[in-house]
Amino acid sequence: MEIRFLLELLLPFLFASGVAVNPGCECLLFTSTFGKEFGVFSSPDYPRPYPSDVDCLLYSFVGGSHDIVHITFVDFDVQKTHLDCSLGDRVEVFLSLGGQLRADVNDRTPPAGVLCGGLRDVPAALYSQGPALVLAMHAAGPPSNSSGFLGRFRFLDRRSFRSDGRRVLGTECDQLFSSGDGPRNGRFFSPRYPSSYPSNTTCKYYFRAREKERIRLVFEEVSLQKRDAR
Repeated sequence: MEIRFLLELLLPFLFASGVAVNPGCECLLFTSTFGKEFGVFSSPDYPRPYPSDVDCLLYSFVGGSHDIVHITFVDFDVQKTHLDCSLGDRVEVFLSLGGQLRADVNDRTPPAGVLCGGLRDVPAALYSQGPALVLAMHAAGPPSNSSGFLGRFRFLDRRSFRSDGRRVLGTECDQLFSSGDGPRNGRFFSPRYPSSYPSNTTCKYYFRAREKERIRLVFEEVSLQKRDAR
């Protein structure tokens, strides 16, 4: 029932197509949810098996200057022929396209990740680092009965994820939270949250209380790679 409802929502977006930056790719452009909580997208012919000759199909999501793109998959079934999804049928994910209000990708743009397999093999959610996010679908493996994917997208205001502290001068990302500088409570985020944080980066968070005050920290979400959890 839910899938039928999503497919009905999908129809307005299938016709919002544009010209791909890479001349060898076809492109679908998504710039609005038209007042709905989320928009939807799907692989060709979903829920029937997708064609085996999809050389390159771009799904380009572009929001406003203060937006980030949030994507979740309701269903995902892309034939897996290699453990790392580097060859065969796959969906390449481009999360870091800078602050540009367009989805410029080409053969030299490195993907943030490559997806294949089933729903359990893909992240629960994807977030762009700027106002644009691109998915590139390739069907280069042997024909299969895989149904492809069905997903949801929405645009979020990135200003909702700003820390309430002050950046420490002379540092890249250190934050200072002082009881005497503002409100007595607030929020703090890792760099680029809710998108993936940058590698090879050390950020320190300083919390300074007044005399006879205590500091209380509550982590609402923690997701670190094992080598980063110290």
